[in-house]
Amino acid sequence: MKRLCLTLFAVSLLAACEPADDTLRLTMPACRPPDIAQGILFIGDTRFAPYQVQASAVTDSAGRPALSIRMDESGASKLEALTVANMGEVLPLRVDEETIMSPRVLERITGGEILVSGDFEMDELKALAVRLSPPCDQESPIAN
Repeated sequence: MKRLCLTLFAVSLLAACEPADDTLRLTMPACRPPDIAQGILFIGDTRFAPYQVQASAVTDSAGRPALSIRMDESGASKLEALTVANMGEVLPLRVDEETIMSPRVLERITGGEILVSGDFEMDELKALAVRLSPPCDQESPIAN
């Protein structure tokens, strides 16, 4: 398994060249078995199609469980427009009808990468990542 090094910057992730204390560690490459229903990501009232999203359970810079969400180009554009239009507002992040968190938008999010952290258990985030992931027999359209 390749080691993934990322540094948290606001709510977006930026690639880092060397491992540091604030690196994220990928704990599980997610795919969705056929017996698990597809989860749909909503931010505010905006729906992100399953093919636009790639989710992974990770640990954040403090070693806490977190959910890393990467979006394809169209999803990233949609997320950026959403954050610009809702600056200073609260935008609930939901999977289907379940609200995961309700953060306030403090800045434009570019690049289509967000990190969801808070009071979560790793098993809970692994299950969310699987629900948001493509089927195991289908390759994600988001480049690694």
